[in-house]
Amino acid sequence: MPQPPLTQEAVLKAIDEFDVIGREAFLQKYGFGEARGYFLTYEGREYDSKAIAAAAYGFMPGGSALANSDLSGGDKDAVQRLERLGFTVRKPVRNPDWSWDEHVLALELYIRSGRRSPRAHSKEVIELSSVLRALAKLRGVAGNAKLRSPDGVHMKLENLSRFDPEQQASGRKGLPKGGGGEEAVWARFGHDLKELVAEADGIRAALADPALLRDDLSQEYEGEEGRLVMRLHRSRERDPQLSKRKKSQALARYGSLKCEVCEFDFAARYGELGAGFIEAHHRRPIASLTEKTTTTLSDLALVCANCHRMLHKGGRLTSLEEPREKLQG
Repeated sequence: MPQPPLTQEAVLKAIDEFDVIGREAFLQKYGFGEARGYFLTYEGREYDSKAIAAAAYGFMPGGSALANSDLSGGDKDAVQRLERLGFTVRKPVRNPDWSWDEHVLALELYIRSGRRSPRAHSKEVIELSSVLRALAKLRGVAGNAKLRSPDGVHMKLENLSRFDPEQQASGRKGLPKGGGGEEAVWARFGHDLKELVAEADGIRAALADPALLRDDLSQEYEGEEGRLVMRLHRSRERDPQLSKRKKSQALARYGSLKCEVCEFDFAARYGELGAGFIEAHHRRPIASLTEKTTTTLSDLALVCANCHRMLHKGGRLTSLEEPREKLQG
């Protein structure tokens, strides 16, 4: 038999009963456990949304309270019925998927720990949890209290282990479920510990670089600006004093500003409009940058916008020689 439409009056009566007898007695009376994430908010107080909706049917004319199994929780069914009546339901804040940087740091810990997952509350896992929370804060990522908790970090390490050939050979499968990020980071670094460590060191260095707190970093280059090592690299390129000095040096030596890859000259092509225009590219591998790294003029190359994008394509630093050889070929 279909349930009649719930009324606002019935919900308010259920709320009144909740206030009179208290939460524990209310939930026990109607056979509900405590809500974990969805709460009806009313006049500054919070109520277990599913239990309130079920109990409210008992205050309908000729009605009776619904059982726990008659309603589904989450953001469907009970929540939707309450929201249709104008009530507000507070919903849980879900934690975002793991980013590339986070996967890199997790894989480094896994391999550094002897290709195993340390205990959830080991010193190493707690330290990584702290670093990941600092990273989330830097990125402006919101989450709940469990955001990159030690338990969550431990689970991610177990997710990563399922791609480890050594674990597979020993018959261990790790946790079967996870995101696509684990497979991608294994494909990139699973057989190159040196590059993995360099990338992880670059991420930690970027976390310590106050330049990354600026809001003027664009989201160009294949969306790779979100990676901290790439943002660190780009912030070094955009140092206005270094860029200005590099251009002055080139003008003094060669009398013009030509792309060091394709030799394009903006002034020659566009006249006064292009005079003095060219971009600075950091030649050093992005993962090699640390908080102690200083950038000199020899670390920079002057390139056109097209070649600059090719040098950064895919988030991996390409030497000037590679695109130059392709153009010559």
